[in-house]
Amino acid sequence: MSRRWRVVRRRAGQVVTALGSNVHIFARPQRRQELAWCFETALGCGPVATVEHPGMDQPMLLVRFPSGGHLSIEFTDDAPDAAHPRLGAWLELRTENPAALMRAALDAGLTEVKHPGHPYYVMAPGGQVFTIAPAS
Repeated sequence: MSRRWRVVRRRAGQVVTALGSNVHIFARPQRRQELAWCFETALGCGPVATVEHPGMDQPMLLVRFPSGGHLSIEFTDDAPDAAHPRLGAWLELRTENPAALMRAALDAGLTEVKHPGHPYYVMAPGGQVFTIAPAS
């Protein structure tokens, strides 16, 4: 460990030990229905909730994953949007059968993304990429 890291860690008084199970992303308002369909139907995550939040112009979508964790989607005209994969954070979905979920996503019309890191990547409407990985 570098000296700089030790000093920063000591000043902070704590060390990050895990990545949380809640994710928040931004999307353009015109993607609302496509994104709800993507998670409810194409990826089979169950009903997507609409959540009003004080201070936000538009309600968010909230995906509650059956095995835990949440994805909230906030809508703003300034959000990145593309018909090709975004070059930001790529998020991981876990399932007992990655090949079956990938097949269902492709059959529903989602776009496959090729990358050497894992065999299964899919792009949601607006360009957000998700890796589909084994649950265990």
